[in-house]
Amino acid sequence: SYKSRITKSGVIFHAQLATSLLFEMFPLLLVAIFLPLITPQNILIILLDDVDDIKETREKGFPNITDYFTANGVMFNNAFVTTPICCPSRASIYTGTYQHNHRTLDNTVVNGCDGPNWDYKVAPNSLGKRLQDLGYRTGMYGKYSNNYNGKKVPVGWDDWLGLEGNSQYYNYTVNRNGNREKHGLDYKKDYLPNLIFDAGISFMTDKSSKKPWCAFLSFPTAHETFDAAPQHQKLFQESTPPNIKYPTFNKTGNPGKHWYTRSRPPLNEYSALYNRQGWVRRLQALQSVNEGFLRILDKIDHKNTTIIFTSDNGFYFGEWGMVLDKRQPYEVTVRVPMFASGPHFPKGGTADSVVLNIDVAPTAIDVAKKSGAMMVKGKVEDYNLQFDGASMLSLLDSPQARNSFLVEYHGMGNGVDSSDGCAHLNMRCWYKDNTVWYTQPKFNIPDGKKFCFCVDSRNNTYTCERRVNNIQQSFSDSDPFTNFLYCSFSSGFNEYYNLHKDPWQEKNMWGTLSEDIKFELRSRIGRIRECRGFEECNQLEKSSFGIDTRF
Repeated sequence: SYKSRITKSGVIFHAQLATSLLFEMFPLLLVAIFLPLITPQNILIILLDDVDDIKETREKGFPNITDYFTANGVMFNNAFVTTPICCPSRASIYTGTYQHNHRTLDNTVVNGCDGPNWDYKVAPNSLGKRLQDLGYRTGMYGKYSNNYNGKKVPVGWDDWLGLEGNSQYYNYTVNRNGNREKHGLDYKKDYLPNLIFDAGISFMTDKSSKKPWCAFLSFPTAHETFDAAPQHQKLFQESTPPNIKYPTFNKTGNPGKHWYTRSRPPLNEYSALYNRQGWVRRLQALQSVNEGFLRILDKIDHKNTTIIFTSDNGFYFGEWGMVLDKRQPYEVTVRVPMFASGPHFPKGGTADSVVLNIDVAPTAIDVAKKSGAMMVKGKVEDYNLQFDGASMLSLLDSPQARNSFLVEYHGMGNGVDSSDGCAHLNMRCWYKDNTVWYTQPKFNIPDGKKFCFCVDSRNNTYTCERRVNNIQQSFSDSDPFTNFLYCSFSSGFNEYYNLHKDPWQEKNMWGTLSEDIKFELRSRIGRIRECRGFEECNQLEKSSFGIDTRF
């Protein structure tokens, strides 16, 4: 009948509709079924303090770590920081942005190291907050910023052990999840590297939550005072810094260097001894991290965990007369160790890709998303900073994705271009005597003797472009713009080095460049130091010179 035909056709229609809907919804059903089975990658970040990338530091300071990554991960041959000093570099590591975007200009509160700027720019844009929004448990342990006051747990961290103030090994206060703890001089109870390992391992092995985790272990090691564990205090007694063999060692008064560098007095008997003993103490202090790393490997599923290991800046050992310091744009202070391992990274070997401190946060987020993490709260538009850096995974896939980057620094203190000494200009001076280190081995100079180390000057403010040749081939002297450092200082001074011919950056070639080339270099710096976001920054950094740059 007519009615039965309608009923049959209705059945057919609904069957077709149901079939169509089933096919459309099938992918969603699969997601619903298998999503609980997808476990995003756990992430471990280990950050050292003031550790350079020279071979002797890696082989003597942390051989266990070096051996692990060269066998199970990748060692980056071209790893740099974009600001060679603690707090601004840490802000870059947390946020994945250049200094001119996160606005932490130096190690003081007034210039953004903690305080209102930090609360607005750094904390809410940190990798901790971003990973929380992707469903991660997050833990931070150790040095956070140079001026963390311990009054609160910053946004972005579920588990917290934050050191108040700058790097210390003993006699410090930490905030442990909102409760302040004072520590003294007892190695077993108070040695900060041990507390960091203990708290971090406890977090990483906690089975009470099914969420993936990110643990950030930030050590005071190897910042001065370089306090080693008692069992390590007799090691490396005869070791000397390899830097003493560099052509730049104790080379002061170079007229091609800007005022702060060229005004260094030569090392004297006491400052030279301080330089060598600092090297020894530093190697000793690093042993606790080197051994503690094995504790972590024993406790976690490290083969299925992404691990990133690096430092906030490099370090001087007498180059240009600089004693145990950083702050300059030259290779030894901007190059840092950078290792990475995990399922997404190649296993064993090295890579020539140019990677930066601003790539740590984008890498962590990329790993989380590649392993299945999705936003569980908020949205990307909520962050008021976008990454200037890139994921190291994408840089490994495309080694030529970056060949240039910005190095920027704001000088601290007083001082103007002058031939007068630092003390005459009433600059901040750190006096070093035999009380500077209160653990063994002590600074071995007579009672009452000391030397003055001038810390910084306001005109040590610069913006540089560092262009890197990461292709294994040679270039002729007529092609000097593939591997160079150009720096513009706030005083108007300029430095340019062709690193093909001058890898030690001894000869400032600025005066030999044509006016067209000088204009081009200044213009590039002017554009790059205002860039925002990886696409814009990298496009400017990768752009070719608009003129013929051959001499």
